[in-house]
Amino acid sequence: MITENNIAPRRLHEQVLSALVERIVGGEFSTGSGLPSEAELCSTYGVSRSSVREALRVLAEKGLIEVRHGLGTRVTSPEKWDFLDALVLGARRRCGGMAEVIGSLLEALRIVECEVAALATERAEESHRMRMEMALQRMHSSQSDPEAFADAAFSFHQALLDATKNYVLMRMADPIRELLQYSILTTSSKAGNLSRILNDHDAIYRAVSDGDAAGAREAMREHLQMTAHDLNPAGTPIGVG
Repeated sequence: MITENNIAPRRLHEQVLSALVERIVGGEFSTGSGLPSEAELCSTYGVSRSSVREALRVLAEKGLIEVRHGLGTRVTSPEKWDFLDALVLGARRRCGGMAEVIGSLLEALRIVECEVAALATERAEESHRMRMEMALQRMHSSQSDPEAFADAAFSFHQALLDATKNYVLMRMADPIRELLQYSILTTSSKAGNLSRILNDHDAIYRAVSDGDAAGAREAMREHLQMTAHDLNPAGTPIGVG
């Protein structure tokens, strides 16, 4: 139970929000169904009515629920959810729902990240390249720990995004993190897979360091193509045209 004794009041709604996102994405509350009443939610999570109302307000902003006059609060269909939201994507990954959206996610990232790599080549400063190099070192030393490896891989992609100095592109950080977590943890048991991913990232880094925008774009494209193949080795690579 969430209690007001161990969580700062201003953060209580975030705890309720996270729990409700997990329950909605996990299917406990299906499309069109109503959520428990405010009183029931207050009792379940041990929080005040204001914390519950704030959590519901944010759920509505993310598209997971809507308030219908006379019908109360209803869960919306998945296509109305904020696809790029970190809480939604994280819940999908934990609840086994990533397979439903991974093709669209990979396709979008193939379009975006290839150009991110090329743009980073043109704009990266020494600090960005150092962050990439440090991330590669962490990836190399954590090949026996897929979760740590995924965290290090995300640090690499975060440095690439930051190097573009484009705040719209930086918005892609959350879906990239979830894709990395999902793909690496899903395929880490395949012999040599983490080593291959490390080599992919090293190729991207070398192209960025050499100022080779076309090479960085191509290295990223090949990496995402292999990722798609790893996630669907028996059929047509998902998310790759």
